[in-house]
Amino acid sequence: MQSPINGLNSYIEHHRLALKLRSVSVGELHLARRLRHPVYVFRNGVFFPVINQGLTPTKEQILSLVKHNHREVYIFPDDLQDIKKSLEIALIKVTRALSVGDPLKNGTKDLKLLTLNLGGLYQNPHSDELLMLQFQSTQNLSKFLFENKKLQPQFFQNLMSENFHYTLSHPMLSSILLLSFLQATHLFHEKEIENLFLASYLKDIGFSMIPTEKYDLKTLTTRDQELFASHADFSYDLLDSRIPLAKNYLHIIKHHHFLNDRMKGLISRDQKARDADMVMGLESTLVAVFDILVAMTADRPYRQGVSWFQSLDLIKRMMADEYPQEFKALVIFLKNFYKN
Repeated sequence: MQSPINGLNSYIEHHRLALKLRSVSVGELHLARRLRHPVYVFRNGVFFPVINQGLTPTKEQILSLVKHNHREVYIFPDDLQDIKKSLEIALIKVTRALSVGDPLKNGTKDLKLLTLNLGGLYQNPHSDELLMLQFQSTQNLSKFLFENKKLQPQFFQNLMSENFHYTLSHPMLSSILLLSFLQATHLFHEKEIENLFLASYLKDIGFSMIPTEKYDLKTLTTRDQELFASHADFSYDLLDSRIPLAKNYLHIIKHHHFLNDRMKGLISRDQKARDADMVMGLESTLVAVFDILVAMTADRPYRQGVSWFQSLDLIKRMMADEYPQEFKALVIFLKNFYKN
């Protein structure tokens, strides 16, 4: 790690740099070409240069940053623009050639690029171009996952091992599990599975409307919890009339926390009678269940993750009365999924 550049400790120089720099995931440095400016990390209130201008980030440098727990780095806008363009080109290229060559390699790369690109969408959620790239790429990925059923557990584990921030990895992890379960039940046709996969993946885009400094708080106030819970409404507002997804799937997105709210006593089982757009059938229940399962079993800055056994105990209370056979199928599915 280099020392701060000359004069950087001065108040004026530091804040000038803070106004210019933009954050990116450290993984996005793999897509950087020749840098026009240095790459920085932020530590102890100071920006430190870690890669000099004029260089192309090496694999060793990127791994070193990951090793030192630098999840994001800071770069100048023109370097950021170059990286985003490279990312979009790479995602389009991989998406179009998913079925050509090694499916495990292609799928793993596509998942990584799609997750990185989601970070760009969070930064610019009103970009129709970025949103449609996410939608179309996810649509193609759904078909690919459906055709490569045996590789689904490996894709899940590979994405887990990337150590993305939870706001980026959670949507895809919960969606892979959902798709795999829906396919295993043989109760849904492929188009239904595709639409539910898309709804599950896009349901958390509302995170983009929450200030990023809230993501890593060690303690959440009641107001913070309310803000995080409101991301479902934000997601609906951001997606409505912008993507070719039927209204009932958008309503699943809007109410994908209904099981949590029911457990807290905030809504009742007959809530649908009062809220005409609330979808509370098996499909919406499963979207909510896999969202909860992945969230509960993963660490968050404000709490430790729990075991799958503990999470299933809660899920049992949420759905077993209404869907006893589906709950039993879920338990068997998870055992087989992780065994594979």
